[in-house]
Amino acid sequence: MELPHCYQGKTHVPAPSGKYVVGCTDIITGPDSQNGCLFRIFYPTKLNDIYARNAYIPAVEDAEPSGEQLFPVIVFSHGLKACRTSYSSFCSDISSHGFIVAAIEHRDGSACVSYTLEKGANSQESPEVKWIPYNPVPFETDEMPFRHEQLQIRTRECSRTLELLSKLNEGSEIEHILQPTMDLAKFKGVMDLSSPTIAGHSFGSTTVLRTLNADKRFKIGLAMDAWMWPLRDEPELAKSVEQPLLFINSEAFQTAANLETMKRFTVDADHTERRVVTLKGSVHYSQNDVPSLLPWYIRRFAYNSIIDPLLALQLNHRMTLLYLRKHLGHPAEEEEFSELMGQHADVICEGIP
Repeated sequence: MELPHCYQGKTHVPAPSGKYVVGCTDIITGPDSQNGCLFRIFYPTKLNDIYARNAYIPAVEDAEPSGEQLFPVIVFSHGLKACRTSYSSFCSDISSHGFIVAAIEHRDGSACVSYTLEKGANSQESPEVKWIPYNPVPFETDEMPFRHEQLQIRTRECSRTLELLSKLNEGSEIEHILQPTMDLAKFKGVMDLSSPTIAGHSFGSTTVLRTLNADKRFKIGLAMDAWMWPLRDEPELAKSVEQPLLFINSEAFQTAANLETMKRFTVDADHTERRVVTLKGSVHYSQNDVPSLLPWYIRRFAYNSIIDPLLALQLNHRMTLLYLRKHLGHPAEEEEFSELMGQHADVICEGIP
């Protein structure tokens, strides 16, 4: 399985595997980062072809959403030094199977870089761009309070994103700071918001666990290679998270201390399903776009994964879809997915050692 993928000389993440051509558009609201929200929404479209659009990411900007059914909703939280585009492979592939995925760009200083658009006193003026660079932990500063402050912001942004999706689905007008590049009224009545999912990677998975506790509108959790350190001193958190939860771990990232904290969310959870799966030979970046875009000689030294990086992505996405299907009753190619996982059962480890 060769990476990276190319089309007409342009490197792109793997093409989605589902039946829908995926569209995407960016939404930014609010007067500032404390009250606004920035996310990219991936969604199934009415289109039949994608490559005619010459996309770097295999999603068509501002395409018209499909209205053939109601699509379940996923809110996605990125990890440290990432952004709303860093998981385009995951978001576009899951969306191609009939999901609407809102990939947040957190503006708490944890993204590689982000921005706000602030309106001037004169309404005729163009909004002013204010950049938000990555904010490392200050020297000789206790990291735990720093991360907890970021988690509070991230949790609010996840809830705010779900509220905005609800407004879009209702056909309500939202305060889009920029002139929208597509007619947002097209999203009216296309979402199934009965059981929203909250998903994330690394620090984004930490955000998932906090959000499941804070906002019970989210009915399912997906934590990819969760960084559990910021939650190590919160033993009561696990008891208050009642929703079904899937952890998909890489072998290289997880430590004994990290797994001990993770165990809190799996023990004494007879009332709901808690599942932990580890992909043997995978690394922390196996779940984002990095391995898909770098040449092999850089991947070999910087992101050396024993398992084929494309296979790691495929297995990660298939396990996600099967889990969501189980809890949503949403159609999925279960036989095809189970067959792929059966062929590679030797790299899939269930439970926490």
